[in-house]
Amino acid sequence: MRFGVMSFCRAPYDDLSARILSAEALGFDSAWVDDDLNLPRYADFEPWSLLAALARDTTRIRLGTLVTVVTFRHPSFLASQIVTADHVSHGRVTVGIGSGGPPNTYRAYGYEEWSPRERMERLEEQVRILDSLLRGDTVGSDGPHYPVAGAQVSRPLQQPRPPIVVAAHGDRGMRLAARYADGWNSLGGQPYPHAEDPARRVSLDDVVAETRRRSERLDAACRDIGRNPDELERSVLAYRPVPDPLSSIDAFDEYVGRYREIGIDEIVFYWPTLDQLFGGMPFTAADQQRFERVVSQRMPAYRPPA
Repeated sequence: MRFGVMSFCRAPYDDLSARILSAEALGFDSAWVDDDLNLPRYADFEPWSLLAALARDTTRIRLGTLVTVVTFRHPSFLASQIVTADHVSHGRVTVGIGSGGPPNTYRAYGYEEWSPRERMERLEEQVRILDSLLRGDTVGSDGPHYPVAGAQVSRPLQQPRPPIVVAAHGDRGMRLAARYADGWNSLGGQPYPHAEDPARRVSLDDVVAETRRRSERLDAACRDIGRNPDELERSVLAYRPVPDPLSSIDAFDEYVGRYREIGIDEIVFYWPTLDQLFGGMPFTAADQQRFERVVSQRMPAYRPPA
């Protein structure tokens, strides 16, 4: 298995950079940031500019977004941002992308609220255009949301293009991932943050079972188009996990082991945790020491021998 850390695009930059450098030194495979523009103290920085900066600070760790949302960018512009970060990082970026949802800042950019259906339509259109642009193709499309004519960007270092990871839970998103993506990401079965009871947490048995069901739907979507399901990497963003896998070695093994059993390839941990970032819980030196002890001892056990 592989392991990543998820951090919010919050100031100051030096603290964020130090956290990603610490993750790299601890042996994490990937580091991810959010895309929540115009939400001060929640997301202070634009993520693709941030990834390019982090690429200059780091040397090995992969960098990506969980997730770039369809709200803010035309896909031709996004493709240019991705290619820039790909070159700056010497081929270490991954494009996590999703349809977005609350909290949102549509009106800050002159948009009306989009329905879930329109957000999914826009996601489909963006992924289709990005897939071609990032392969070096010249793209023309009639829209309806993103009409383009003669669009082309410089070729990325990663070939045939930087990996695309689609975050999806519904059947339409699964079909999109099956057709275009290199990977699929989910919240691991926990309720969406904008559910009626956002504080509700589901047991590990239930979330693993739900993730298995979703993964099987992805398998079916692949088979429907003649694609081998094993070609798609599967990752879980550990949203409000039960138990907290970073609280102890036993909790790490229980949580990670259950997802490994159902074929999850990568788990991404929030660090600091969401409760520490937004719930008023303090983040202490003891928390950092426990985190470092748990991950340094247990991550190697889930990787193949050198």
